[in-house]
Amino acid sequence: MGKLHGFWYAFGSHDGYNLWEAPDNVSMAAVALAISGGGALSTFETTVLMSVEETMEALQKAGEIKYRPPGA
Repeated sequence: MGKLHGFWYAFGSHDGYNLWEAPDNVSMAAVALAISGGGALSTFETTVLMSVEETMEALQKAGEIKYRPPGA
């Protein structure tokens, strides 16, 4: 379902960070739900990371969107 690459303890707003790799966002969401549903954590937050290729694709698609701000 996914692979845990590492876990680090930290000072600050969060006590720990970990880096996971999953085949897709739905699989990672399932892992996150299973971990956070266990009740051992008081908070749980995820951040999706994008590859350079994914970012470039998003930038290209954004340039094709005909958006006008409200009132323009």
